[in-house]
Amino acid sequence: MDYEFIAGNLALDFANTVHNYGSSDPGDDLKSFSELASWAQQAGLLNERESQELSRRAQTHPGDVATHFRRSLRLRQLVYEAFSDIAKRRKPRPGALAGLNSYFRQAMAEVGIQRMGNRYELGWEDHDRSLDRVLWTVTRAAVDLLTSGSFSRVRQCAGESCTWLFLDTSRNGLRRWCDMQACGNRAKVRRFRQRRRTPARGTMSASQGLVGQG
Repeated sequence: MDYEFIAGNLALDFANTVHNYGSSDPGDDLKSFSELASWAQQAGLLNERESQELSRRAQTHPGDVATHFRRSLRLRQLVYEAFSDIAKRRKPRPGALAGLNSYFRQAMAEVGIQRMGNRYELGWEDHDRSLDRVLWTVTRAAVDLLTSGSFSRVRQCAGESCTWLFLDTSRNGLRRWCDMQACGNRAKVRRFRQRRRTPARGTMSASQGLVGQG
């Protein structure tokens, strides 16, 4: 499947692989390790060779892969909990911050300075740990956003059954929808239908106009 990357931040996009958090049957785009690997490749975190190697590793080391998959889903939940609270103008719950700190400490223990063209940046060089690099990169994206001034622009979609998070970069800071072409248009259609079903104030139906006559 093709995944959507519309949140403006990699960690928020990762959280958005769940649809309608908190419902009795939330939709999940990452039901298996292969789907996680596909998401990571589309996000630019893995190249095709690395993705293929991970697929082979899933066959030869299923236990390791299952453990990593559980850790990935746990990170996704922590990201959602922290930033959904922020979107609602609440302090992130302590458990979510503690969990993110734990992932961040693991990531920073592996980071190194790398030269990229004419500049230097922090990154991870061990290509044999591509599974871990996916988590480290998502974790760093979450921490970078949380420790920047942009964290106050995190929003949650106002769609009726959408819980996606996004970074509001609009000039007035009043963006309401994760995607205007999807949730925004559905809301417009819903409001239009409600207006058609509700008589305008000061009007009456034909049956109401006949009451008392005869």
